[in-house]
Amino acid sequence: MMTRSQAVAVATAVQQVRPEWDHPGILAALQAAQGHGTPAEVAAAAFRLAGDLKVRTPGMLAQPGKHWRAPAEGGPTVSVVVTRCPEHPEHPAARCPLCEARGEVDHQAGVALVKAALREAPRYVEPAVKASRAAERRGA
Repeated sequence: MMTRSQAVAVATAVQQVRPEWDHPGILAALQAAQGHGTPAEVAAAAFRLAGDLKVRTPGMLAQPGKHWRAPAEGGPTVSVVVTRCPEHPEHPAARCPLCEARGEVDHQAGVALVKAALREAPRYVEPAVKASRAAERRGA
């Protein structure tokens, strides 16, 4: 059974993943799900549920679903997209041995492109900061 301090810690961490979920709602969902597993299993299920962006509230935690199934042993827990070499799709673009053998891989150019893309990307702003700025603009 999950202790109150464990539930608060897990709820706080889950809310960092899904800031739109309110803390009391996450705590209630953890409480309702306690009979489904150990504290570690309930916490893991809560994080898997939080990772599903189609789920709007933590209230589904106590219900059956894929969030209660652990990923296959040894398999990835997140999806990883590997960019393939456009000329040799059987190899990753960053480490294509055929392009490297011909001296066609310019890693420094790739690094420069990534840095430029990161400079142009929008910056993450905490939801609370966005709300505060919006309230200031409204004159509240």
